Amino acid sequence: MIEDDNVALGLGSEDVPFSSSLELRRLSVAMAGGAKRQLDIVSRSLDPLVYDTGEFLDAVKKLVLAQRSRVRILVLDPESLRARGGHRVVDLALRVSSHMEIRRPGPDHSGFNEAMLIADRMGVIHRQHSDRYEGIANFRARPWAARLSESFDLLWQNAEADPYFRRLML
Repeated sequence: MIEDDNVALGLGSEDVPFSSSLELRRLSVAMAGGAKRQLDIVSRSLDPLVYDTGEFLDAVKKLVLAQRSRVRILVLDPESLRARGGHRVVDLALRVSSHMEIRRPGPDHSGFNEAMLIADRMGVIHRQHSDRYEGIANFRARPWAARLSESFDLLWQNAEADPYFRRLML
């Protein structure tokens, strides 16, 4: 069970284990809602039970409307996202592309299978397997967030644009 006093970015440095989509969604909304500058996400297909919800979208909107904020998202399997049809986070990224970008991993990282959300290089939600809902969150774990941020930055530098994640101006 997740306790409310452990779900605010910068508060509580305990690991918070989770094992359901509902817990992951609650933690993701709290983490994104507390971010002030940056949100980095790696997800298999931007799981709709977690990321395609009004609460998560509101948290991301709040962040991208703030000055000097940045949201970077790596989607490991963009084909499954395309097949599903629309997604609110993708729609938002297309509208605010100066603050938000979505890419897919480059060929060197096609086998990467972890999922993570890193907020302000302080809070972390990590799943060892992107297709499972089990993992650990920590709202104040700067050393762990720094290590995951380095991994994310490497993935991002080698990531590729995907036409699905770009607005077509006609």
